[in-house]
Amino acid sequence: MVSAGKVSRQPISEIRLEAFRCFDSAVLAPGPQLNVIAGSNASGKTSLLEAIFVLGRGSSFRSSKPDAAIQFGAEQFTVFGSLRESEASRVGVAVSRTAGLSVRIDGRSANRAELVRSLPVQVLEPASHELIAGPPSVRRQFLDWSVFHVEHVFLEAWQQYRRALQQRNAALRQHSAAPAWAWDSTLSSTGLLVDECRRRLVARMAGAVRQAGNNLLEADIELRYLSGWAEGTELAAALLAARDRDQQLGSTSVGPHRADLVVTVRERRARDTVSRGQEKLVVAALTLGQIEVVAEAVGRPVVLLVDEPGADLDRHHLRKLLASVLAAPVQAFVTSLEPGLLEIPESGRLFHVEQGSVRPLLY
Repeated sequence: MVSAGKVSRQPISEIRLEAFRCFDSAVLAPGPQLNVIAGSNASGKTSLLEAIFVLGRGSSFRSSKPDAAIQFGAEQFTVFGSLRESEASRVGVAVSRTAGLSVRIDGRSANRAELVRSLPVQVLEPASHELIAGPPSVRRQFLDWSVFHVEHVFLEAWQQYRRALQQRNAALRQHSAAPAWAWDSTLSSTGLLVDECRRRLVARMAGAVRQAGNNLLEADIELRYLSGWAEGTELAAALLAARDRDQQLGSTSVGPHRADLVVTVRERRARDTVSRGQEKLVVAALTLGQIEVVAEAVGRPVVLLVDEPGADLDRHHLRKLLASVLAAPVQAFVTSLEPGLLEIPESGRLFHVEQGSVRPLLY
């Protein structure tokens, strides 16, 4: 496991944004460890986290439409970041109402995968409870972000698998069986590689998640990965056995696109047993365990965004959560209506957001 002291602590040294939601323009010079962003409701705290997320993902955790964050009356928003712990020293993201997403890394045009690799960023926010209560697609997306950073063969295999899946499904919708089955060999070979990458990642996460669960909940959290087809069956055989069903459905019913991650707490499935506050802590344990693995693989900290951690938590568990965040290999940005509830270390920084402006505070 990677401890916080084993990884240099400051991925982002400066953030600049323009025409992003309530911000005409803003500059933030964060500290290396904990950055608390305080302000009243609707002041822009979450929007600031969203901008940092966009800087590392090219997408928002608040909306599926990238242009939703463009300030009213503007044509585009821009977010720039100066980086210290990355092969890149400067990254920028712009989203235009007409041209969509564009990415620049050290002055050159880049794609979204390069952006994600340059700045690993993860978020804990109110909708994160979907990781426990939501559909399998949410857990696959959560898992695949870390697989992308840890298993370098994963992206190409997943892209090839997705293309073959789209072609097979298109043929099934047209009731063209022979063209559909022609894709089975590609689905099988690339799907097995995707499955192997995910399984290795889950095995690496297991110990870190278990430790985080004991720190936060005093309970064992266990993970079990389900491939998306019957255990003990080869994917090629599963595809063959499902052909009649797939023809009836008009889509492919087995494969890693149907995978899931089962999370258990005290040997019972989390989604069926935990309270809302416990759910938040389980998600935090999963995220912190994931971050340990990613930080170790990439050799630098992960940027962790935490939106209103005090919601649904009592002060005891809030302190535990913050202590776990501080011990993790992260540069953390935490929003709070009541920053006095947070124990901010001397190395931390406090910022106040109000009416589209950000300013540092002494505490």
